Amino acid sequence: MKIRIAFTSLAVVLSGLAAPTAVAAADGPRIASYNVFMLPRSLFPNWGQLERADLLASEGVLAGQDVVVVQEAFDNEASQRLLDNLTGDYPHQTPVLGRSRDGWDATLGSYSDTRPEDGGVAVLSRWPVAERVQYVFGPGCGADATSNKGFVYTRIDSPTGPVHVIGTHLQADDNACGDRAPGVRAGQLGEIAQFVRDRAIPAAEPVVVAGDLNIDATAEEFTAALSTLGATAPETTGHPFSYDPATNSVAAYQAPGWPGQQLDHVLPLAGHGQQSWISETRAVHSPEWSVTSWGQTYTYTDFSDHYPVFAHPA
Repeated sequence: MKIRIAFTSLAVVLSGLAAPTAVAAADGPRIASYNVFMLPRSLFPNWGQLERADLLASEGVLAGQDVVVVQEAFDNEASQRLLDNLTGDYPHQTPVLGRSRDGWDATLGSYSDTRPEDGGVAVLSRWPVAERVQYVFGPGCGADATSNKGFVYTRIDSPTGPVHVIGTHLQADDNACGDRAPGVRAGQLGEIAQFVRDRAIPAAEPVVVAGDLNIDATAEEFTAALSTLGATAPETTGHPFSYDPATNSVAAYQAPGWPGQQLDHVLPLAGHGQQSWISETRAVHSPEWSVTSWGQTYTYTDFSDHYPVFAHPA
């Protein structure tokens, strides 16, 4: 979705809202995906990135998981602040995709030192991360062409054996793309699928792709995405949309009147471990925070313009 942003200055105001309840324990890994809407403050300086990095941790939004995949962690300071805030729950973390070659076992694909923006994806785990690979897609279109978007592959040592988690954020819809965005996403999904094939991961080991795919769950494009990945659609519960201007104050400012979409997904790959999964989208809301622009104050009650998705084997 094309995002319309206003440049504002920030002041945060806290209110006493209840923290969301952690997901119930389940056999197998509990994996969360969250687009945290931390755009670079050099371009979008006033969306409360630093304050929201603190709120996300203090309110326990992502607590109780085994693995967390974050996207749109573009702003360097805010994203590092968020990762640091979450180290108590998730001490094993990757760097942010595409920000540097440091901290990775391998850098693959089309990594560029000259693109001005990183890929914004990181994987956090309460279990040790035995291998971490960053893979940068070929150039996207529109604004995404200026970023090192791609995916993060992790092999995680769970108590029951290896779990393979791939975190990604696919090409966004952008007016500058014309009608090319779906084709770019299809190519990116193909790159993920080829990487998995090349890894020859044993069938007993779960492989999960998680992230903001920028593909609505009701679209034909989503059916094609499942086919390309060899993924299984989980049973869905909770809020019907992960991007919902009707209920999310930040999304409502960006896209008033737009229909809700389920853009964020946690997808187990077929032929790898348990195939029956449950995915819950939670319409979590934040304490109030406010921004001021040109003498006008805007107040929001959400941590991001997206809602997080929590999944586990059924």
